[in-house]
Formats: sequence, C-alpha cells, structure tokens
Amino acid sequence: MNRSLPIPNISFLRNRQPSLTALERLLDYLPQAGLLLDLEKNQIVLANARATELTAFTRSELIGTEIDDLLPFLFNHIQNLSNSSKPEVYFDKIATRQGFPIDVRVELTTLDQQGIWGVVLCEPSGNREKAAAEQRRHLERLSNIHNLVQSAQEFEPDQSFKLAIEAGARLTGADSISLYLVNPDRPGLGKKVSHGIPDIYPEIIAPEDTSDFLEETAWEPGVRALNSLSRAARVAKMGYLQTYPIGNESAFLGILVLSSEQGGIPADNTVIAKILSATISGIIQQQSILENFFATENKLQHDLSFGELVKESTQDGVLLLSQELQIKELNPQAETLLGYAAQEIYGQTASNVLIGPANLIPALQSAQEGIPTPNLGEVHLHRRDGIAFLAHISTLPLIENGEVTGVVVFIRDLSAHEEIEVRNQQLEQRALLGEVTAIFAHEVRNPINNISTGLQLMAINLPDDDPNQEVIARLLEDCNRLTHLMQSVLTFSRPPENKFQQVPLADLIPTLLERWRPRLARLHVDHSFKSNVEETTIWGDPRSLEQVFSNLIGNAVEAMKDGGGNLSIHIRPSLPGGGRDHIEVNVIDDGPGIPQDLIERIFEPFVTTNRNGTGLGLSIAKRIISAHKGTIKASSVPGGTVFQVIFPLFQENEVN
Repeated sequence: MNRSLPIPNISFLRNRQPSLTALERLLDYLPQAGLLLDLEKNQIVLANARATELTAFTRSELIGTEIDDLLPFLFNHIQNLSNSSKPEVYFDKIATRQGFPIDVRVELTTLDQQGIWGVVLCEPSGNREKAAAEQRRHLERLSNIHNLVQSAQEFEPDQSFKLAIEAGARLTGADSISLYLVNPDRPGLGKKVSHGIPDIYPEIIAPEDTSDFLEETAWEPGVRALNSLSRAARVAKMGYLQTYPIGNESAFLGILVLSSEQGGIPADNTVIAKILSATISGIIQQQSILENFFATENKLQHDLSFGELVKESTQDGVLLLSQELQIKELNPQAETLLGYAAQEIYGQTASNVLIGPANLIPALQSAQEGIPTPNLGEVHLHRRDGIAFLAHISTLPLIENGEVTGVVVFIRDLSAHEEIEVRNQQLEQRALLGEVTAIFAHEVRNPINNISTGLQLMAINLPDDDPNQEVIARLLEDCNRLTHLMQSVLTFSRPPENKFQQVPLADLIPTLLERWRPRLARLHVDHSFKSNVEETTIWGDPRSLEQVFSNLIGNAVEAMKDGGGNLSIHIRPSLPGGGRDHIEVNVIDDGPGIPQDLIERIFEPFVTTNRNGTGLGLSIAKRIISAHKGTIKASSVPGGTVFQVIFPLFQENEVN
C-alpha cells in the first residue's frame, strides 16, 4: 500500500496536526454518534458523547474495540470504500451494552488518500428525515476537516497555508480570515495569506504592536478597540474580530485573524481556531525541518563535490584505506604513480601494493590508532614494474565521531625534483665548461681569421696557374670549416634565451618545408606532411623550434642527396605518462641509415656521419627539445632513419 502521505501514528497527529483531544472535541460538536476509525487496524480510535449515548458503552470501552464488534456489517463496505472525501451511506446494525442491536443509518468517509483513517456517523434509522435535513452541513464540515488535515500534508508552504485558511473560513463561517507571520526581513508581522473580504486589515503589523497579540483577543461593536486590528475592524463595520497566536511566547510565529460582518462570535470558533493555529504551526515547523534538511543535503553535496575536485585535481596520489588497511579508493594520480588500475587493487591490503621503506607499515598502523605521520621523509617507493621512485609519504587517520574509520595516504612524486637536482649539477658543470669553451672559441677565431686573410692575400699575389693556388684553396676551405666549427661551439656553449609562446606545430612545420621546397626539388627529394591530431599547440620558442626541425630536415636531405628519396613528417598523439597529453613528431627519410655503432651516441657533441658536419647540430637540437620539456630519440635500419620528437601539449596554466 502506498503510504507517501498518510496519518501514520498518534505522535504525527500530536506534532504536526490537530491533537486527538482536539479531534475528539470536534466530534462532540456533531449531532450524530461519531467514531474515528483506523481502517487498516480495524479499530475504533475516538468516540464522541453521542456514540456513548447511542450504544451505552463508555468512551474507554469503545476506543480500541474492533469495528466488526460494534458494526458487524460495515466490514464489507470498508473493503469497497473509495478513497475520496465524499461520504458513503449504508444501513446497518450497531451493538449496544444491553445486548440487542439498533438499526442505524451509517455515513462512512475517509480522511486521507490512502484510506487508512475514516469517520463513521451513526443515527437511528428513524431519524432519517432529520438526518437528511442536516446532512449537507455535516458533509461540508467533514469535508472541511478533511481539507484541514490535507493542508498539513502539502510540502509547498504557500499552498498549505492557503488550504488551511480556506478550510478554517468554512469551518468557522468567518467572512474574512488572515494569517500574519513573523517577518524574516524586518521586525513586525507580515500578512502571508488572506481569504474573504479583501483589504480590511493592514499588510504589516508594526513591531511595537506585536505584543498586543501574544494572547487571544476578541472585539465586538460597543467594545473599546485596543489594537490596530480591532480599530481596522471597527472602521470596516465588522460584526466581530478574533485573533489567535500561533506558537507560544518563547517561539511566537504569528497570529490568525477571524472576523465576520454578522455579529455574535460562534461558540465553537475558539476550538476550531486553536486547531487551525496548531495546523499552521505544524506547517511552519515542517517547512523549517525541510529547509534544514535541504540545506544540510546541499552542504554535504558541496563538501562531496569539493572533496572529489581536490581528489581529482591534486598532483599527489591519494589512497583511502579501510580501518583494516584495505584499499577502498584511489585517485588517477595514484594509479599513474603506482602503475595499477583502480579495479585491480580494490580490497587489497596496503602492504601488498605500497612497497617501500621499513617505516611505512608502522606509520599505517599508527594511523589505525589515530596517530598521524605527516612526513615519512624522502623515501623510495616501488611501482608495479619494480622501478623505484623518490616520494614524500603522509599517513593520516580518518576520524568520524571520535572513531577511526579509515586511513588516508598521500604520495608526492619527488623524482622530478631529484632529476632537477641532477640536471642543475650538470648545468653548473656545463656552464663552467661553456665559459671556458666560449673563451677558447673566441680566442681561436682571431688567429683563424688572420690565417684566412693571409692566404687570400697570397692567392691574389700568385699567378692563377701557380701550383700553390690549389694548396691555398684547401687551406682556405679548412679555415672556413674551423670558423663554422667555432660558431657552432659558441652556439652550443651559450644557447640563446628562449621566448616562449603558444606554437602550433601543424602550422610551423609546413611553413618550414615550404622554405626547403627549392632545394628538395633540386635534389629530387619528395616530401609529405600529415597530422592525425586536432590540437598541436605546444609552449615553446618558435625560432628555437625552427632550428630543431631545420636540422632534422637538413640531416635527412644530406642523407638522400646522392640518389633522392622521400621525406615524411607525421604528427600523432602520444601519452608517455604523468597524466598529461603529448604529441609525437616523426621525421622519416629513406636514406642509407645510421650505423649501429653511432646510433647510441648520435646526440653527443661532435658525433656525425657527415664528413663536412660539425657534429653539434643534433646536440643543440636535443638541448632545445629538453628546454621544451620534450624528448628525442633516433632509430635506423639500412634504408631508412626515424627521428621521434615528443612534446607536451599546451595547458592553460602553462608557465615558462
């Protein structure tokens, strides 16, 4: 049975709807014998005074009695009862204390959509004419009671207030009924809902007048008007005015205002108004509970989103362990650092995955006891493939309500820092060597220039057919080679400063090939360019990158200058690790290839297969590529050579 909005139990009635006592008093105002039924349990919950008169049973005897014992034929009608507020009429017999049943006319209706709660009105069948005369009024009152109960079950507060006020107006017969609530934005009371004659009472009750309505008030013509509402009722020539507080002095929520053009305050207004006030108070409390619930839910959702964002965006590896030190969760960075996929190690003991220093397991055990270890020092941790890397490890207990529920492990990869330190040492050594080399190259160039000048002078002074002209030409060629070599040495020892910017390789390389087109055509070298990725932008220096690819293209052309061939440059995606996207540029030629004894040393200074080369071009290219956080490697077989260059793609947070 669907119970999304039932009247579930007595505590619900007491806390969020009119109390049982109030409902019993309402039943007492009915002229017929009235019973409140729990149809699901087949029991009588309340009985009014007329029911005790009709059956001669006391209320305590009737309450808890099974419905079948009092109205034996009603059971069949209950089974076929529709879930609507419209009463259904039957003729039945009702049991009495004297032992003989009485023929009665029975009206049966439900109070909720689920058909759990019902009301029965009984009267001797001899009073049918009188019952028919009053039937419409009773049905209307029952319908209004049903509407009042339903108003407390609406989740939208404005609609709940409207339904409650409309039901209250019909129950009391008031021509005007208004609800004022404490104003959250400013002091005083603001009109929330009104029904009936419009614009009689002000929209706002001033803060200084609020104290006049902390208790029930009543006004009728001829009585002095003591507050702003009674003065307004007197001006509107109303027959009476009543106000009822909602809440209490310690938690004052607002007031309920009833008035009518006809004089004489109905005797049952006070009871109905109290029930209505309690219903509105329950609606306000329900709304407060819902707002707190949704606020808490939103905060939890925000905290969860924040935690997921931190977990996904942090550069540290994060592992969440259970209290038994079993792996429950890890972020992508931890997968990359350790070399495991998450699904492979879920449920594994941490000691089977975190292979490292001797003090790691004691630190995890201390975290089990609630003792954190923020720093294990710089230690070496082993990946899945057995390769060790330098790491900073922290172990922290996860504590909820004073209990350790798990352990969080943070792993920071320090291998990059270690490489930086080694590179810094190398750079310091190279910087010193570069200074010496630069001084040497500068000092050597002057004598070479002097020798070259002298040789040129000798060539001018000697006849063209002098046999020494050939010797002088060879010496001049050697001087030019030495000058070029010294220039390369200076470039290698003192590389130019890079000016980094966004560089799309898919634009740079075709432009460079276009410059080489005349020479490629002259040497019968066909060329092609292809890119298999949409994004090829890297963070680099355009002039330095042109130098790299010019050197690679020049080497390929030099290898194919005798017989021509094919030069191909391809760009494709690459993911060497670290969780960052990379692209790979392959420069391919079908020349004779590089001998195997040189391929391993091809990037070392002064190593070359070209007898006229300096052997510094690839060394300089590798240095530039390293400055761009990239890598280069060569592979060769007889009949072809491939240079593979890998760069990280540009990121918005890229820094020079």
